[in-house]
Amino acid sequence: MRIITGKYRGRKIIPPEGSDEIRPTSDMAREGIFNVLQGYVDGCRFIDLFAGSGAMGIEALSRGAEEVLFCDTGRQSMQLLKKNLQGISDKYSVTSRDFRDALRSAKGKWDYIFCDPPYKCDYIGDVAAIVAERELLTEDGLIIYEHDNDFKPSVPKGFNCEKSRKYGRATVEFYSRKKSVCAVTGSFDPFTKGHRFVVEKALEQFDKAVVVVAVNPDKKRLFSLDESIEIAKSSLADLGDKVEVDVCYGMVADYCNGRGIKAIVRGYRNARDFEYEKEMSDYNFQRGGVVTLLVEAEGETRNISATRIRETLINNAPEYDDLCESAVVEVKDIMKNKTNEEK
Repeated sequence: MRIITGKYRGRKIIPPEGSDEIRPTSDMAREGIFNVLQGYVDGCRFIDLFAGSGAMGIEALSRGAEEVLFCDTGRQSMQLLKKNLQGISDKYSVTSRDFRDALRSAKGKWDYIFCDPPYKCDYIGDVAAIVAERELLTEDGLIIYEHDNDFKPSVPKGFNCEKSRKYGRATVEFYSRKKSVCAVTGSFDPFTKGHRFVVEKALEQFDKAVVVVAVNPDKKRLFSLDESIEIAKSSLADLGDKVEVDVCYGMVADYCNGRGIKAIVRGYRNARDFEYEKEMSDYNFQRGGVVTLLVEAEGETRNISATRIRETLINNAPEYDDLCESAVVEVKDIMKNKTNEEK
């Protein structure tokens, strides 16, 4: 075993005598992992959990990592690790604590946390939970998890599997804490309880929903754009920073691509709605590669439509109280002002 590249290129790594206690990451896998991270290792902070011989952490130091934390509890591993670190003057630390304790005591933010536990042990859930709880990862940080090909771990809650690579009998997965964002699109003239239902359903699958008020210059609005935005914001205020309200003046697919949003969530009430939404879904995918997830209305939301609300408002009917979310007061004030202006 040797360091592949960097300032310690060619440095010999003393391998373990047996494979029962230590199973080192193969040279092929190590090279593959750092190829994925290429260009982002220099200046990073790197944790090598279950460090064994320390080859992964030393490779990171060789490639310019600012700091590496080595963690292992095995006696043979600690002896081997100390031998392999002799003569290395870069910033690093070694702990013989259990990996959970090591993560709980780690200071600051880390860019990469490499996790290569014994193949019979499923620790990704424990690692991810502590990392999320203590917010250990930088914004673009990754948990890099190596496991046997036959083992199929579930994606830990709150994480996305960005990449998966196979190297011999090993599979390596790259998990990020990046927020998943979707767009909930519509004219929202005005925002209704039905729209609120779609947003809530979207947040069951995504960390954040951007409510996009789409502007169609050929379509006459009952409410002005500013009024529609304020009604939507008021209706969603209790959801805090999980929701954002924005405006789209062009094609929705172009808007999503410009913001890096890969999914749109839309609602439908009946078969006719579904067919229309399916056509729009196909168009947005063909135009910009944006996937649309369709949510079927439930309960009272099956009977709610912005068209119906506009009609009841124009006729000054009181039933819209059951249709508009928390923006009822705003809707009433807006319509009252409209009436006074007309007089």
